Amino acid sequence: MSLLADIGAGVFAASGALAWLAPAASLNNYGLLPKADVSSLSTMRTIGCWRLCSAAVLLAGKKSPQFAAGVGLLSAGLSTLVNVANWDVLERPLGNQLPGIFVLSLLGKCVLNGAVGARWAAGIYLLMGSLIWADPRTTISTVYDIKKPVSDVAHSMLSISGGAIMSTGVFLGCLAGGIALPQSIAATFATDALLALKWALTEAKGLGAPRMGGLIWSATSLIVGALAMR
Repeated sequence: MSLLADIGAGVFAASGALAWLAPAASLNNYGLLPKADVSSLSTMRTIGCWRLCSAAVLLAGKKSPQFAAGVGLLSAGLSTLVNVANWDVLERPLGNQLPGIFVLSLLGKCVLNGAVGARWAAGIYLLMGSLIWADPRTTISTVYDIKKPVSDVAHSMLSISGGAIMSTGVFLGCLAGGIALPQSIAATFATDALLALKWALTEAKGLGAPRMGGLIWSATSLIVGALAMR
């Protein structure tokens, strides 16, 4: 069971590290490098940040649902903090980032102390992730209050980051609901596979990218999910 979490975390950590350290290379993997701009590089780094967060949560899930939930919220606060410098290139106001850092970190500490239930973490991840995934344009313009030009590729990448948050929420929700670790991992990667397939079939062509990158991503997640169910 522990090995499954290690494999899943490794997949998320590898893709996350590449997206954060080399966002242009990550965009190139999906055939999007010709359309890369400052905004798309920034949102690709955001994907990387949340993928690394997902890896930490999967590893924490080996200990207990409560521990995974606490680590999830603390990691979310840290991801938001790290992303401050990343968003600075698009002039996102610092004032609408600091409250999230504080609230997520405080809730994470409360969950680890047992004062707040694990379901809170799952709910926050699912709500936050689904809103970003479903409406990245409103997220950019209204929630993040970014006034600088943001490309279609950047909006799509931000949506993908929302999907990464949402799939982690599925993992936390499954654990909090009493579902075993392997099935929770399977649900996480099944969600990730479906989101990747949706991107490949409905967004890739409009962005001028081949579908193959998204399909490979979907297949990889599906394989990890299937291994977890064995």
